[in-house]
Amino acid sequence: MKNKSLVVFLIIAIFIALFTSIKVILHSAFWMDTNVTGWFAHVPSNVIPFFIQVSELGDKIGIGIVALIMLVWLLLKRRNYPGAAMLALSLALANEVYKILKDLFVRPRPDLKYLVPVEGYSFPSGHAMLGIVLYFTSAYLLIEASKSKAAKWLFSILASVVILLIGISRIILHVHYPSDVFGGYAFGFIWAVIWIFLYKYFKQKFTKRGPN
Repeated sequence: MKNKSLVVFLIIAIFIALFTSIKVILHSAFWMDTNVTGWFAHVPSNVIPFFIQVSELGDKIGIGIVALIMLVWLLLKRRNYPGAAMLALSLALANEVYKILKDLFVRPRPDLKYLVPVEGYSFPSGHAMLGIVLYFTSAYLLIEASKSKAAKWLFSILASVVILLIGISRIILHVHYPSDVFGGYAFGFIWAVIWIFLYKYFKQKFTKRGPN
């Protein structure tokens, strides 16, 4: 993704983050929380285990496994030390940032029967935020390293599908409002883009200087 595209989507994400944050602060109702939740209200019980597993891709273990695989590839295969640093730091700090945001907004979770164990407040969704930070930045690094257009599209589509399914799973499992997920996506994208720009800046400096 080129810089101009990143900036455009960054502006959209900032608008969504501000919009959802203000409405949560004002305790204002979201249209999507009533209507989108209704779309998933009648999901067959036999698909719930699938969404529980999908949700794990945005949880600590899933995030940790995927991040470790990416770090091994970046360090041992690509020798991309700035990329590895970007991925590790962005994830580690995002894990603390979303907790701070939850404590700031103190939004209660949906008044429903949770289908998985949860703790803490509802907004923004930590799974959505961490998921987009990990899978978007990973896709960016994989696309950057790939010369095949088909592979670039494959990584883009896979990352998009995983991110979307993680968000949907949190709604289906009754642990988040759709607005929590949208807010998590927005904050996560903003965070990821900031780190991608830092990565591009430091990688350029590293490349010019060259390894010692």
